[in-house]
Amino acid sequence: MQMQIFLSRSPIYLFLFIVIVMFGCGQAEDEVPESTLTGTISGTVIDADTKNPISGAIVKVSDLAVTTEADGTFSLQGIPYGTDRSLTIQSTYFQTYTYPFSLNQEELTVNAEMNRLSGTVSGVVVDAKTKNPIPGVVVQLFGLEVQTEVDGGFTFQEIPYSEEQNLTAHDPDYHEFTHAFALDKERLVVNVNLTPLKDPEDELNAFLENFSDLVESLDSDNLPAIEALFSEIYVASDDQVTLIGILSGVVPPSFEDVIPTFVNIFQQYSWLQFLFRDKIMDITHARKASAELLLNVDSENAETQDLSHLEAKCTFEFRREGSDWKIVYWQLLKLDVHL
Repeated sequence: MQMQIFLSRSPIYLFLFIVIVMFGCGQAEDEVPESTLTGTISGTVIDADTKNPISGAIVKVSDLAVTTEADGTFSLQGIPYGTDRSLTIQSTYFQTYTYPFSLNQEELTVNAEMNRLSGTVSGVVVDAKTKNPIPGVVVQLFGLEVQTEVDGGFTFQEIPYSEEQNLTAHDPDYHEFTHAFALDKERLVVNVNLTPLKDPEDELNAFLENFSDLVESLDSDNLPAIEALFSEIYVASDDQVTLIGILSGVVPPSFEDVIPTFVNIFQQYSWLQFLFRDKIMDITHARKASAELLLNVDSENAETQDLSHLEAKCTFEFRREGSDWKIVYWQLLKLDVHL
């Protein structure tokens, strides 16, 4: 009785009560606040250059994350609706991919193309035995080709990060070199040790023995072969001792004088022993070397049959031209002549 009296006296309260009950109950049944809705983001991640799928990439929105499958696909579920959201994708060899978005639907597709990071690969090519740098070696990487500098150095820039790169070094006087490596840093140093195809010291010993045999033959038919032992850039030293050797007719002063010098020797002597001994080799690499040695020359004069003995301490410098060693420099350090 008292409730009825209260309501009848307060019709406005009765009206408000009915409105709250009707509309309040209707919202609870028919509407869900936007903050509680979630959606799914799916897509595929590929390499921007090769278009190949990227597996194992981390796809992340806020604190939710998944990794891509072998075919590069991913599906990230339970993403709350909202604006100013950001999706990031990270993979070891690629630049981080960022995709800003707003989510107001159940499904959103994001297909990402990731750009590879790149770095610099450099190093020095040296002789495996002497450890001296080798110039002119052809080095290849990622379809690019350079030649080593005088100091043996090489550099490749903008090389894409990769699980496997192959660096090769080619030189006609050395065994081929191949090195596989992963590039995952901005700067990587790869030093190369090349092994000569032949031992330069053995080759030069054989070279000097051949030189001796050709001169001792006193056969003019061997003059072209003797000339072939000298480089066209050959020159003798201009110091005082070497000049005495030149005036004595033993040392040619230049390449143009090689044949005239040995023509004179062949005409002057009826017998000749031209012997290199006590050789000390200094091998720079398979294309450059020098030697310090003693040259003993015993001879018999063709006219007088007089015997003479010459002993010279010499320095030779050699370089390889094509497949052959050549003399490029000759110096006498000491000269003794006994008649």
